[in-house]
Amino acid sequence: MMEIGIHGAAGRVGLRLVDLIIQSSDCELKLALDRSDHPSLGQDIGQLAGLAKKLNLPLTAELTKKTVDVIIDFSLPTGTMPLLEKCRELKVPLVIGTTGFDEPQISQIKKAGQTIPCLLSPNMSIGANVMFQTAAQLAKKLGPEYDIEVTETHHRFKKDMPSGTAKKLVAAVKAVLPKKNIPTHSLRVGDVVGEHQIVFGTLGERIELKHLVQNRDIFALGAMQVAHWLSRAKPGFYTMEDFLK
Repeated sequence: MMEIGIHGAAGRVGLRLVDLIIQSSDCELKLALDRSDHPSLGQDIGQLAGLAKKLNLPLTAELTKKTVDVIIDFSLPTGTMPLLEKCRELKVPLVIGTTGFDEPQISQIKKAGQTIPCLLSPNMSIGANVMFQTAAQLAKKLGPEYDIEVTETHHRFKKDMPSGTAKKLVAAVKAVLPKKNIPTHSLRVGDVVGEHQIVFGTLGERIELKHLVQNRDIFALGAMQVAHWLSRAKPGFYTMEDFLK
């Protein structure tokens, strides 16, 4: 039985993780973390997630000792970075689904892999990560003469623009077409969970590759799968490409 902690537990994906972990037969929720000024600190995480009963597990901002096999992080970069240091100190594997990191922060996350198993992905959906691989294969086969553009749409509350997934999609193509200019277009409207599309076009034809997220469970379920894998991994910096091998 894998024992899991959630950082960003009171957030949109975090609350879904609470419910899905409780329903799971092979993992147990042992820790619910969020920022130190969160208004719901001290409240039972089961009640916050809308469950029928209390879990007797309060939302807290403190990680003081190793009580879990792995932590899943869906928060903000300002919360992830202090957590990363505590995980390094306590030797706790960390799955990071947070987006919006700058390059120095990404460098720190990679460095943490010298001490703990650490996986960073802007999108925990298995389908989205297969899309990255497929986009790269298409780009390589079609070549630089095709126009390539990316569009992404999210809900009005998403802070980073373009999304981490859109950046990853562009990076996947640039890895095989390094000199190609790939414009990215972002929309922030309503309650859209997440839509990403990459279009390859030339005179006479167009290929469109699209990934649509219907609800946030897909991110939570993907993160749970990754957490099982990472909890048994050796120290290192990992991506979803490593998980999908």
